[in-house]
Amino acid sequence: MKIYKAAIIGLGPSGLAVNKILYGDSVNEIIAFENEDIHNRDNFFGFWLTDWMKPFEHIIEKKWFNWTIGDKNTKITHTSRDKPYCVISFKKWKNYCLETKNKLEIKNNKVLQYFPELNYFKIITADKNEYYAEKIYDSRSTKEKKGELLQHFFGINITVPDNTFNDNKLTLMHFTKEKNLLHFMYILPFSHNKALVESTVFSKEVFKNSWYREKIKDYLKIKNINNYKESSVEQGVIPMFFVEEKNSPSVNIFNIGIRGGACKPSTGYAFSFLIKQVQLLKNSNKNYVNIHKFLERKMDKIFINFLKNNNEDGQSFIKLASNLNGNEFQSFMMGESNILTKLKIIKSMPKLPFIKELFRLNVR
Repeated sequence: MKIYKAAIIGLGPSGLAVNKILYGDSVNEIIAFENEDIHNRDNFFGFWLTDWMKPFEHIIEKKWFNWTIGDKNTKITHTSRDKPYCVISFKKWKNYCLETKNKLEIKNNKVLQYFPELNYFKIITADKNEYYAEKIYDSRSTKEKKGELLQHFFGINITVPDNTFNDNKLTLMHFTKEKNLLHFMYILPFSHNKALVESTVFSKEVFKNSWYREKIKDYLKIKNINNYKESSVEQGVIPMFFVEEKNSPSVNIFNIGIRGGACKPSTGYAFSFLIKQVQLLKNSNKNYVNIHKFLERKMDKIFINFLKNNNEDGQSFIKLASNLNGNEFQSFMMGESNILTKLKIIKSMPKLPFIKELFRLNVR
């Protein structure tokens, strides 16, 4: 009977991070289970270049030192020379994380269950095969909570025939008026004629692809971009609530990625946080690490409740952006804001709705 050093359930960005960061320099035998073809997947992960992301700077696809937030009437431009906005493609992240000394065996199968046996775990897959490992790293998606907010998006990578885009500045949030939901466009210009154009929504339900496509088409039409070639699409759903899978009593079972609470729910950013999570696990003797600070979590809960209970159309984000500089804004988005920036954030928010949400949170 073969017992692997570790089993990784799900080879998304967090499962790949475990392979590279925790076991990449070892000669251990690792097994991973992934029921999708990771070699055909390619999408982009956005983040600001925090200190913990600098070891991966060499695989960054592109950096932007300037970004905009606004709507048809207002445009706020931010700049950060120290911590630019960056993207890494899944393809580059995958290739980087699979270049290791260890022996990784990938099974294209779904894990049905696992349970402890003596000093290892027995893993049963959908084809009824059994595998054994000393540790489990579980990154499977969690169930959506009814009535909770979701960030969902659909984007297309396009090529245009002329120099249409300013590739020195990205559109982080361009809000459009929609009934009873928050919607914005997110534009990553990779060159003067290539860009990812994405429709993003904060709501309790996910829409059909045709809905997002219509919004993208409308936006491009306003920008007089009518002649373009679509090369690929990307889409996803991110929970805008704290995912708190119960920690196993076993110190050898690790919930990782969004399942392990890596996502910052008020912003939907997850990639850099899941990497931070794995980095912290490397130097911990526990099966769970706190990525988000107590005060950050408290503020996030208030902000999410505000979005749930008010018909926000993006004006709060625009006001926030107008009261912060680039470094302050990125520190808020990446959960690193100091107390002075936090006070600026609180001052930027609508007073009465936020007081109501603070009261609701404290009386529960």
